[in-house]
Amino acid sequence: MEREEFEMIAVGRALLGDPRWVAKVHASDRYGLTSFNPEVLAELV
Repeated sequence: MEREEFEMIAVGRALLGDPRWVAKVHASDRYGLTSFNPEVLAELV
C-alpha cells in the first residue's frame, strides 16, 4: 500500500464467489456483496 500497489487476489476471490461482483461494485451495491466462501472452490472442480 505504501507504493500504491495492491494484490489482485482479493478481487479474484470475490469473482469466484460472485460473478456479478464487478457489476455490484460499479452500481455501488455494497449490501449485495458477499464475503468469500472457500466452499465455492469445490464447485470449480
